[in-house]
Amino acid sequence: MQATVSTDPSHAARRDRSIKLAVVTSFVSKAGTALFQLLSIPVAIRVLGREEFGLYTTVNFTLATVALLQVGIGPALAHGLSGAKARGNEGESRRLASTAFFMMLGMALIAGILLSAVLLSVPLPSLFGSEFAMKEGVLRPALWTGLGLFLLLFVLNLTDRVREGLLEASSNNLWGACGNVIAAIAVGVGVFFVPQVWFLVLAVHGSMVLAKLFNTISLWKKHPDTRPAWTCFQWPVAKHLFTDGLAFSACTLVAGIVEYNIAGWLVGRSGGPSATAMYGVFVSLTIMQLGFVMMLSTPTWPAVAEALARADVPWAKRAARRLYLYGSGFALCSAAGLILLGPWAFSIWLGKEFADTPRTLLACYGAYFVAHVWRHLNHALMIGTGQVGRLARVQFVESALVAIVAVLALKWGGIGTMLLSMASVMVAVTGCSLPRLVAHGLRLQREPAPDLAEPAKAGYGG
Repeated sequence: MQATVSTDPSHAARRDRSIKLAVVTSFVSKAGTALFQLLSIPVAIRVLGREEFGLYTTVNFTLATVALLQVGIGPALAHGLSGAKARGNEGESRRLASTAFFMMLGMALIAGILLSAVLLSVPLPSLFGSEFAMKEGVLRPALWTGLGLFLLLFVLNLTDRVREGLLEASSNNLWGACGNVIAAIAVGVGVFFVPQVWFLVLAVHGSMVLAKLFNTISLWKKHPDTRPAWTCFQWPVAKHLFTDGLAFSACTLVAGIVEYNIAGWLVGRSGGPSATAMYGVFVSLTIMQLGFVMMLSTPTWPAVAEALARADVPWAKRAARRLYLYGSGFALCSAAGLILLGPWAFSIWLGKEFADTPRTLLACYGAYFVAHVWRHLNHALMIGTGQVGRLARVQFVESALVAIVAVLALKWGGIGTMLLSMASVMVAVTGCSLPRLVAHGLRLQREPAPDLAEPAKAGYGG
């Protein structure tokens, strides 16, 4: 049975307004993040030195891997909250929010125990390579500091997903901007008074934890139905969130593990801390620039999901075209600018140790970044159209191929060849197949989202 098409102007206006507000506030937040990266990275390199900064980058890669271990229940949570909001069902919202909170709390505890055992029992050179043998005194305190912070983020990141499901991504951006201010102050204190890797980890990631904590308190105050209550935890809902989360993790988080963490680890084992520092700069550029694309993609996919829940397909198609146009245009302009001005910009931004960065290497990175952004746009719209399962299958194939070509290309050609090979695989797999699947999803007339208030009827068990 097809849903009745709902093109109520008030709903469309609310979605447009939420996206516009999210973009404006996100610009403030992302501009602050970019400015923070532009200033903090060269300062850290000059104070710590290239090798010490390579150690900080190694810690970040490791902690990012820890963060990627969490099951990405965000899409199912956001879809469920969008449907509950459309129906005015506060009981369903409470069950979703409470179940998600206690799920992530339990996963954080389990991950903390397992990773603590690894840090206590495994020599760090066995994990990072023989060139890190004399750096355990610097690495270990930073890893312990970061582990505690990232386990807190396991739970606090749920607030961002809840806000997105309620079409309140602008609140995430405002609190993110506050976190940037706190981080800038903390890094400034660390550079002049505590120039240690562990304190830099605390300054950067601890500020993020603090901002997300205040965002969570603000959310619970504004939306009491999202406050966690153990009596609202439901196993059928948990099963649905966990199953969808595994699929989402496979399609997005695995890609991050392969391209950031595994590739960074391979570069470190091949070239040591200095090569890791160079690859870390590319990763920082990717994250920093992708943030500007996410200004639009982050509020767009929940809005597309809500529009399709109301069967407002015309609005969803307009939003998809807008996202494709903005994201791909930004990526192409960024790559062109990096190739033309990169060597000059690197010498000013990062100092003389990076002044000789080859233009060919920057071109290879530019190709990777364009492919990366194109994939991200399709990821967002696949999630918005409710095709996480299909996305997972396609992305798993691509990530496996990327890992293989990364190993071979790094061995025979270095970082540039690795980046170009990874980009080629991304274009050939997700770059070609996902746009067709997105178009298919936008053509479908969808039934209203199931009501989790009736688990048996919704198909989640008794």
